[in-house]
Amino acid sequence: MTVLSQVVSLVFGGLVPGFLLGLLAFRVKSRWCPRCGESTLAMPPTERDR
Repeated sequence: MTVLSQVVSLVFGGLVPGFLLGLLAFRVKSRWCPRCGESTLAMPPTERDR
């Protein structure tokens, strides 16, 4: 039982900082305009096949 609790603590100990760093990276590389909410990436026009 002790080994299982150590493994679980190691897994969550790695996941939590990784999750928080992922959130921070998303905020730093924000794809949305803070004023209007539009995307800041230029999207190429899509061609529709009929």
